[in-house]
Amino acid sequence: MASAYLLVIDDSPTVQKVVERALSEAGHRVLAAADGEAALALIRESRAVPELILLDGLIPGRDAADFCRQLTDQPALARVPVVVMIARGQAADLEERFAKATNVVDTIGKPFSPEALQAVVARVVRLPGSLGRTATSAALAEALALSAGPADGAASQARAFAADGLLLAGDLATISLSQIIELLADQLHTGALRVLNTESSARIELYFQAGRVDFGAAVGVAEELLIGRFTVETGDITPEALTHLLAERARATGPLPLFGADLVARGLISEQALSGALSRQTSELAYETLRWRAGFFQFRGGELPAAAREARLGLNVDRMLLEGYRRVDEWRVIEREIADLDDVFIRNENKIAQLPRGTLTRDELGVLDEIDSRRSVREIVRKLRMGSFDVSKVFFRFSRARLIRRRVRPTSI
Repeated sequence: MASAYLLVIDDSPTVQKVVERALSEAGHRVLAAADGEAALALIRESRAVPELILLDGLIPGRDAADFCRQLTDQPALARVPVVVMIARGQAADLEERFAKATNVVDTIGKPFSPEALQAVVARVVRLPGSLGRTATSAALAEALALSAGPADGAASQARAFAADGLLLAGDLATISLSQIIELLADQLHTGALRVLNTESSARIELYFQAGRVDFGAAVGVAEELLIGRFTVETGDITPEALTHLLAERARATGPLPLFGADLVARGLISEQALSGALSRQTSELAYETLRWRAGFFQFRGGELPAAAREARLGLNVDRMLLEGYRRVDEWRVIEREIADLDDVFIRNENKIAQLPRGTLTRDELGVLDEIDSRRSVREIVRKLRMGSFDVSKVFFRFSRARLIRRRVRPTSI
Protein backbone atom coordinates (compact mmCIF):
# COMPACT_ATOMS: atom_id res chain seq x y z
CA MET A 1 0.00 0.00 0.00
CA ALA A 2 1.25 3.50 -0.86
CA SER A 3 2.47 5.64 2.02
CA ALA A 4 0.32 8.46 3.35
CA TYR A 5 0.62 11.85 1.71
CA LEU A 6 -0.76 15.38 1.65
CA LEU A 7 -2.55 16.72 -1.42
CA VAL A 8 -2.43 20.37 -2.49
CA ILE A 9 -4.98 21.66 -5.02
CA ASP A 10 -4.03 25.01 -6.55
CA ASP A 11 -3.67 26.18 -10.15
CA SER A 12 -0.59 28.26 -9.29
CA PRO A 13 2.69 26.34 -9.87
CA THR A 14 4.35 28.79 -7.48
CA VAL A 15 1.95 27.95 -4.65
CA GLN A 16 2.37 24.25 -5.37
CA LYS A 17 6.16 24.56 -5.09
CA VAL A 18 6.02 26.61 -1.89
CA VAL A 19 3.69 24.09 -0.26
CA GLU A 20 5.67 21.10 -1.45
CA ARG A 21 8.99 22.55 -0.27
CA ALA A 22 7.67 23.65 3.15
CA LEU A 23 5.89 20.39 3.93
CA SER A 24 8.61 18.16 2.53
CA GLU A 25 11.00 19.81 4.99
CA ALA A 26 8.57 18.87 7.76
CA GLY A 27 8.70 15.21 6.69
CA HIS A 28 5.55 14.96 4.58
CA ARG A 29 5.12 13.54 1.08
CA VAL A 30 3.23 16.06 -1.06
CA LEU A 31 1.32 15.58 -4.31
CA ALA A 32 -0.15 18.51 -6.27
CA ALA A 33 -3.05 19.05 -8.67
CA ALA A 34 -4.23 22.15 -10.52
CA ASP A 35 -7.98 21.61 -10.04
CA GLY A 36 -10.57 19.35 -8.45
CA GLU A 37 -10.90 16.87 -11.31
CA ALA A 38 -7.14 16.45 -11.57
CA ALA A 39 -7.02 15.93 -7.80
CA LEU A 40 -9.62 13.15 -7.89
CA ALA A 41 -7.77 11.50 -10.77
CA LEU A 42 -4.54 11.71 -8.78
CA ILE A 43 -6.19 10.05 -5.77
CA ARG A 44 -7.47 7.23 -7.98
CA GLU A 45 -4.05 6.82 -9.60
CA SER A 46 -2.16 6.75 -6.29
CA ARG A 47 -4.67 4.27 -4.83
CA ALA A 48 -4.24 5.92 -1.44
CA VAL A 49 -6.26 8.39 0.60
CA PRO A 50 -4.45 11.62 1.54
CA GLU A 51 -4.05 12.51 5.20
CA LEU A 52 -4.93 16.13 4.45
CA ILE A 53 -6.08 18.22 1.49
CA LEU A 54 -4.85 21.81 1.11
CA LEU A 55 -7.41 23.46 -1.15
CA ASP A 56 -7.31 26.80 -2.97
CA GLY A 57 -10.45 28.71 -1.99
CA LEU A 58 -10.89 29.76 -5.63
CA ILE A 59 -10.03 26.64 -7.63
CA PRO A 60 -10.68 27.12 -11.36
CA GLY A 61 -13.73 25.66 -13.04
CA ARG A 62 -15.88 24.99 -10.00
CA ASP A 63 -17.01 26.21 -6.58
CA ALA A 64 -14.48 25.09 -3.96
CA ALA A 65 -17.14 24.77 -1.23
CA ASP A 66 -19.18 22.45 -3.47
CA PHE A 67 -16.04 20.43 -4.11
CA CYS A 68 -15.60 19.98 -0.34
CA ARG A 69 -19.17 18.75 -0.05
CA GLN A 70 -18.55 16.38 -2.98
CA LEU A 71 -15.67 14.86 -1.05
CA THR A 72 -17.93 14.14 1.94
CA ASP A 73 -20.26 12.18 -0.37
CA GLN A 74 -17.48 9.69 -1.13
CA PRO A 75 -17.01 7.20 1.74
CA ALA A 76 -13.26 6.88 1.17
CA LEU A 77 -12.75 10.67 1.31
CA ALA A 78 -15.52 11.79 3.66
CA ARG A 79 -13.24 12.06 6.70
CA VAL A 80 -10.19 13.55 5.03
CA PRO A 81 -9.63 16.97 6.69
CA VAL A 82 -9.42 20.00 4.39
CA VAL A 83 -7.51 23.23 5.01
CA VAL A 84 -8.64 26.04 2.72
CA MET A 85 -6.06 28.51 1.41
CA ILE A 86 -7.77 31.91 1.24
CA ALA A 87 -6.47 35.05 -0.46
CA ARG A 88 -6.29 38.20 1.65
CA GLY A 89 -9.45 40.30 1.40
CA GLN A 90 -11.67 37.32 0.58
CA ALA A 91 -11.66 35.64 3.99
CA ALA A 92 -15.09 36.79 5.22
CA ASP A 93 -16.92 35.77 2.04
CA LEU A 94 -15.17 32.42 1.63
CA GLU A 95 -15.37 31.39 5.28
CA GLU A 96 -19.15 31.93 5.17
CA ARG A 97 -19.44 29.79 2.02
CA PHE A 98 -17.39 27.01 3.59
CA ALA A 99 -19.36 27.06 6.86
CA LYS A 100 -21.46 24.01 5.90
CA ALA A 101 -18.50 21.99 4.61
CA THR A 102 -18.03 19.65 7.57
CA ASN A 103 -14.64 18.40 6.35
CA VAL A 104 -13.08 21.90 6.44
CA VAL A 105 -11.06 22.06 9.67
CA ASP A 106 -9.07 25.26 9.20
CA THR A 107 -8.11 28.08 6.84
CA ILE A 108 -4.84 29.84 6.09
CA GLY A 109 -4.43 33.21 4.40
CA LYS A 110 -2.31 33.60 1.26
CA PRO A 111 0.46 34.52 0.97
CA PHE A 112 1.70 32.47 3.93
CA SER A 113 5.11 31.71 5.35
CA PRO A 114 6.47 28.14 5.30
CA GLU A 115 6.45 28.19 9.13
CA ALA A 116 2.78 29.19 9.27
CA LEU A 117 1.84 26.46 6.80
CA GLN A 118 3.83 23.87 8.73
CA ALA A 119 2.10 24.91 11.96
CA VAL A 120 -1.39 24.61 10.46
CA VAL A 121 -0.64 21.18 9.02
CA ALA A 122 1.02 20.01 12.26
CA ARG A 123 -2.24 20.65 14.12
CA VAL A 124 -4.06 18.21 11.86
CA VAL A 125 -1.52 15.61 10.75
CA ARG A 126 0.61 13.69 13.20
CA LEU A 127 4.12 12.43 12.38
CA PRO A 128 6.37 10.39 14.66
CA GLY A 129 8.11 12.93 16.85
CA SER A 130 5.65 15.73 16.05
CA LEU A 131 4.03 17.82 18.79
CA GLY A 132 1.67 15.40 20.45
CA ARG A 133 0.29 17.20 23.45
CA THR A 134 -1.67 20.36 24.02
CA ALA A 135 -0.10 23.43 25.57
CA THR A 136 -0.54 27.15 25.50
CA SER A 137 1.41 28.57 22.58
CA ALA A 138 3.59 30.77 24.83
CA ALA A 139 4.56 27.89 27.11
CA LEU A 140 5.18 25.64 24.14
CA ALA A 141 7.42 28.16 22.41
CA GLU A 142 9.36 28.77 25.64
CA ALA A 143 9.89 25.05 26.27
CA LEU A 144 11.12 24.48 22.75
CA ALA A 145 13.39 27.49 22.87
CA LEU A 146 15.07 26.13 26.02
CA SER A 147 15.67 22.71 24.51
CA ALA A 148 16.60 23.59 20.92
CA GLY A 149 18.60 26.09 18.96
CA PRO A 150 17.08 28.93 16.94
CA ALA A 151 17.21 26.86 13.76
CA ASP A 152 15.15 24.06 15.22
CA GLY A 153 12.07 23.35 13.06
CA ALA A 154 9.79 22.63 16.02
CA ALA A 155 10.48 26.04 17.54
CA SER A 156 9.59 27.69 14.22
CA GLN A 157 6.32 25.77 14.20
CA ALA A 158 5.51 26.89 17.73
CA ARG A 159 6.18 30.56 16.91
CA ALA A 160 3.98 30.32 13.82
CA PHE A 161 1.35 28.57 15.93
CA ALA A 162 1.21 31.57 18.26
CA ALA A 163 1.44 34.16 15.47
CA ASP A 164 -1.56 32.61 13.72
CA GLY A 165 -3.77 33.52 16.70
CA LEU A 166 -4.22 29.95 17.92
CA LEU A 167 -3.73 29.65 21.67
CA LEU A 168 -4.59 25.96 22.03
CA ALA A 169 -4.94 22.91 19.80
CA GLY A 170 -4.96 19.20 20.45
CA ASP A 171 -6.34 15.71 19.96
CA LEU A 172 -9.43 14.58 21.89
CA ALA A 173 -7.86 11.15 22.23
CA THR A 174 -5.06 12.55 24.40
CA ILE A 175 -6.70 15.30 26.44
CA SER A 176 -10.17 15.83 27.87
CA LEU A 177 -12.09 18.71 26.35
CA SER A 178 -13.50 19.50 29.79
CA GLN A 179 -9.96 20.40 30.91
CA ILE A 180 -9.67 22.85 28.02
CA ILE A 181 -13.04 24.45 28.79
CA GLU A 182 -12.06 24.82 32.44
CA LEU A 183 -8.75 26.42 31.45
CA LEU A 184 -10.47 28.93 29.15
CA ALA A 185 -12.90 29.85 31.92
CA ASP A 186 -10.27 30.09 34.66
CA GLN A 187 -8.02 32.32 32.55
CA LEU A 188 -10.95 34.48 31.34
CA HIS A 189 -10.18 33.91 27.67
CA THR A 190 -12.12 35.46 24.79
CA GLY A 191 -12.30 33.67 21.46
CA ALA A 192 -13.68 30.67 19.59
CA LEU A 193 -13.26 27.01 20.58
CA ARG A 194 -13.77 24.77 17.55
CA VAL A 195 -14.25 21.02 18.08
CA LEU A 196 -14.34 18.51 15.21
CA ASN A 197 -15.62 14.96 15.57
CA THR A 198 -13.67 12.87 13.06
CA GLU A 199 -16.11 9.95 13.38
CA SER A 200 -19.17 11.94 12.28
CA SER A 201 -17.52 15.03 10.68
CA ALA A 202 -19.72 17.17 12.94
CA ARG A 203 -18.25 20.49 14.09
CA ILE A 204 -19.24 22.54 17.14
CA GLU A 205 -17.98 26.02 18.04
CA LEU A 206 -18.28 27.62 21.47
CA TYR A 207 -17.60 31.34 21.73
CA PHE A 208 -16.08 32.59 24.98
CA GLN A 209 -16.17 36.14 26.33
CA ALA A 210 -13.98 36.68 29.40
CA GLY A 211 -14.31 33.04 30.43
CA ARG A 212 -18.06 32.72 29.91
CA VAL A 213 -19.79 31.07 26.95
CA ASP A 214 -21.72 33.63 24.92
CA PHE A 215 -22.88 31.50 21.99
CA GLY A 216 -22.69 28.08 20.34
CA ALA A 217 -22.93 27.05 16.70
CA ALA A 218 -22.71 23.73 14.89
CA VAL A 219 -22.50 22.07 11.49
CA GLY A 220 -23.38 18.46 10.76
CA VAL A 221 -24.92 17.67 14.16
CA ALA A 222 -28.16 15.78 14.80
CA GLU A 223 -31.41 17.61 14.14
CA GLU A 224 -32.24 17.56 17.84
CA LEU A 225 -29.37 20.01 18.49
CA LEU A 226 -30.74 22.65 16.13
CA ILE A 227 -32.49 25.71 17.54
CA GLY A 228 -35.97 24.62 16.43
CA ARG A 229 -36.15 21.81 18.97
CA PHE A 230 -35.63 24.19 21.89
CA THR A 231 -38.33 26.62 20.77
CA VAL A 232 -40.78 23.70 20.64
CA GLU A 233 -39.58 22.34 23.99
CA THR A 234 -40.43 25.61 25.75
CA GLY A 235 -43.83 25.80 24.07
CA ASP A 236 -43.01 29.01 22.20
CA ILE A 237 -43.84 27.40 18.86
CA THR A 238 -45.81 24.29 17.91
CA PRO A 239 -44.17 21.34 16.13
CA GLU A 240 -46.53 21.92 13.20
CA ALA A 241 -45.53 25.58 12.84
CA LEU A 242 -41.86 24.63 13.02
CA THR A 243 -42.26 21.94 10.35
CA HIS A 244 -44.07 24.42 8.08
CA LEU A 245 -41.33 27.03 8.50
CA LEU A 246 -38.55 24.51 7.84
CA ALA A 247 -40.28 23.40 4.63
CA GLU A 248 -40.73 27.02 3.53
CA ARG A 249 -37.05 27.78 4.14
CA ALA A 250 -36.05 24.63 2.24
CA ARG A 251 -37.92 25.92 -0.82
CA ALA A 252 -36.31 29.36 -0.70
CA THR A 253 -33.75 30.11 -3.42
CA GLY A 254 -32.06 33.24 -2.08
CA PRO A 255 -29.92 33.79 1.04
CA LEU A 256 -31.72 33.06 4.30
CA PRO A 257 -31.48 34.93 7.62
CA LEU A 258 -30.32 33.03 10.69
CA PHE A 259 -33.09 30.71 11.83
CA GLY A 260 -33.57 32.35 15.22
CA ALA A 261 -33.70 35.83 13.73
CA ASP A 262 -36.23 34.56 11.18
CA LEU A 263 -38.48 33.25 13.97
CA VAL A 264 -38.43 36.64 15.68
CA ALA A 265 -38.97 38.56 12.43
CA ARG A 266 -42.04 36.45 11.64
CA GLY A 267 -43.46 37.12 15.10
CA LEU A 268 -43.37 33.44 16.02
CA ILE A 269 -41.28 33.97 19.16
CA SER A 270 -40.07 36.92 21.22
CA GLU A 271 -36.48 38.08 21.62
CA GLN A 272 -36.58 36.82 25.21
CA ALA A 273 -37.80 33.40 24.08
CA LEU A 274 -35.04 33.26 21.45
CA SER A 275 -32.42 34.04 24.10
CA GLY A 276 -33.73 31.21 26.26
CA ALA A 277 -33.68 28.78 23.34
CA LEU A 278 -30.14 29.82 22.42
CA SER A 279 -29.01 29.24 26.01
CA ARG A 280 -30.47 25.73 25.96
CA GLN A 281 -29.00 24.97 22.54
CA THR A 282 -25.53 26.26 23.45
CA SER A 283 -25.51 24.21 26.66
CA GLU A 284 -26.60 21.07 24.80
CA LEU A 285 -23.86 21.61 22.20
CA ALA A 286 -21.31 21.84 25.01
CA TYR A 287 -22.64 18.61 26.58
CA GLU A 288 -22.36 16.92 23.20
CA THR A 289 -18.68 17.83 22.81
CA LEU A 290 -17.88 16.30 26.21
CA ARG A 291 -18.97 12.91 24.85
CA TRP A 292 -16.68 13.06 21.81
CA ARG A 293 -13.56 10.92 21.98
CA ALA A 294 -12.36 11.02 18.36
CA GLY A 295 -11.38 14.34 16.85
CA PHE A 296 -9.47 17.46 17.69
CA PHE A 297 -9.97 21.00 18.87
CA GLN A 298 -8.47 24.44 18.51
CA PHE A 299 -8.99 27.71 20.34
CA ARG A 300 -8.42 30.98 18.52
CA GLY A 301 -8.37 34.19 20.52
CA GLY A 302 -9.80 37.45 19.29
CA GLU A 303 -13.04 39.29 18.59
CA LEU A 304 -16.22 37.25 18.42
CA PRO A 305 -18.51 37.10 15.35
CA ALA A 306 -21.63 39.25 15.22
CA ALA A 307 -24.00 36.40 16.20
CA ALA A 308 -22.05 35.79 19.43
CA ARG A 309 -21.83 39.50 20.25
CA GLU A 310 -25.59 39.85 19.80
CA ALA A 311 -26.46 36.73 21.83
CA ARG A 312 -24.25 37.57 24.86
CA LEU A 313 -25.55 34.57 26.78
CA GLY A 314 -22.86 34.73 29.47
CA LEU A 315 -23.27 31.08 30.47
CA ASN A 316 -21.41 29.96 33.58
CA VAL A 317 -18.87 27.29 32.64
CA ASP A 318 -18.76 25.59 36.06
CA ARG A 319 -22.51 25.02 36.02
CA MET A 320 -22.34 23.83 32.41
CA LEU A 321 -19.56 21.34 33.16
CA LEU A 322 -21.30 19.93 36.24
CA GLU A 323 -24.37 19.15 34.16
CA GLY A 324 -22.17 17.83 31.36
CA TYR A 325 -20.32 15.45 33.71
CA ARG A 326 -23.62 14.17 35.08
CA ARG A 327 -24.90 13.50 31.57
CA VAL A 328 -21.72 11.75 30.47
CA ASP A 329 -21.96 9.43 33.49
CA GLU A 330 -25.65 8.77 32.83
CA TRP A 331 -25.00 8.13 29.14
CA ARG A 332 -22.50 5.41 30.05
CA VAL A 333 -25.14 3.64 32.11
CA ILE A 334 -27.92 4.18 29.56
CA GLU A 335 -25.82 2.90 26.66
CA ARG A 336 -25.49 -0.48 28.36
CA GLU A 337 -29.24 -0.87 27.83
CA ILE A 338 -29.90 1.43 24.85
CA ALA A 339 -26.73 0.90 22.86
CA ASP A 340 -28.04 1.90 19.44
CA LEU A 341 -30.55 4.64 18.63
CA ASP A 342 -31.59 2.60 15.57
CA ASP A 343 -32.95 -0.17 17.81
CA VAL A 344 -36.70 -0.81 17.77
CA PHE A 345 -38.66 -1.75 20.90
CA ILE A 346 -41.87 -3.69 21.51
CA ARG A 347 -44.40 -2.81 24.21
CA ASN A 348 -45.26 -5.29 26.98
CA GLU A 349 -48.98 -4.55 27.05
CA ASN A 350 -49.65 -6.75 30.07
CA LYS A 351 -47.12 -4.93 32.26
CA ILE A 352 -48.27 -1.53 31.00
CA ALA A 353 -51.90 -2.36 31.81
CA GLN A 354 -50.96 -3.21 35.41
CA LEU A 355 -49.43 0.24 36.09
CA PRO A 356 -51.45 2.32 38.55
CA ARG A 357 -52.94 5.46 37.07
CA GLY A 358 -50.61 8.46 37.34
CA THR A 359 -47.41 6.36 37.47
CA LEU A 360 -45.92 7.80 34.27
CA THR A 361 -44.98 11.43 33.69
CA ARG A 362 -46.28 13.37 30.70
CA ASP A 363 -42.97 12.91 28.86
CA GLU A 364 -42.98 9.19 29.59
CA LEU A 365 -46.55 8.88 28.30
CA GLY A 366 -45.56 10.77 25.17
CA VAL A 367 -42.67 8.40 24.48
CA LEU A 368 -44.74 5.30 25.29
CA ASP A 369 -47.44 6.35 22.82
CA GLU A 370 -44.81 6.42 20.02
CA ILE A 371 -43.42 2.92 20.69
CA ASP A 372 -45.13 0.81 18.03
CA SER A 373 -42.71 -2.07 17.20
CA ARG A 374 -41.75 -0.31 13.96
CA ARG A 375 -40.11 3.03 14.73
CA SER A 376 -36.58 3.22 16.09
CA VAL A 377 -35.51 5.28 19.07
CA ARG A 378 -33.95 7.77 16.65
CA GLU A 379 -37.22 8.15 14.73
CA ILE A 380 -39.13 8.73 17.97
CA VAL A 381 -36.60 11.39 19.01
CA ARG A 382 -37.20 13.13 15.68
CA LYS A 383 -40.99 12.82 15.90
CA LEU A 384 -41.20 14.21 19.44
CA ARG A 385 -38.49 16.85 18.83
CA MET A 386 -36.89 15.92 22.13
CA GLY A 387 -33.23 15.27 22.86
CA SER A 388 -31.83 11.75 22.41
CA PHE A 389 -30.50 11.95 25.99
CA ASP A 390 -33.97 12.62 27.42
CA VAL A 391 -35.71 10.03 25.24
CA SER A 392 -33.02 7.40 25.90
CA LYS A 393 -33.46 7.92 29.66
CA VAL A 394 -37.16 7.12 29.28
CA PHE A 395 -36.38 4.01 27.20
CA PHE A 396 -33.84 2.96 29.83
CA ARG A 397 -36.43 3.20 32.60
CA PHE A 398 -39.04 1.36 30.53
CA SER A 399 -36.56 -1.39 29.64
CA ARG A 400 -35.44 -1.89 33.25
CA ALA A 401 -39.10 -2.02 34.37
CA ARG A 402 -39.77 -4.55 31.57
CA LEU A 403 -42.45 -2.35 30.04
CA ILE A 404 -40.69 -2.74 26.69
CA ARG A 405 -38.18 -5.11 25.12
CA ARG A 406 -35.83 -4.74 22.19
CA ARG A 407 -37.09 -6.20 18.92
CA VAL A 408 -34.65 -8.82 17.67
CA ARG A 409 -33.30 -7.92 14.27
CA PRO A 410 -33.71 -10.59 11.60
CA THR A 411 -30.52 -12.39 10.68
CA SER A 412 -29.63 -13.71 7.25
CA ILE A 413 -28.59 -17.33 6.86
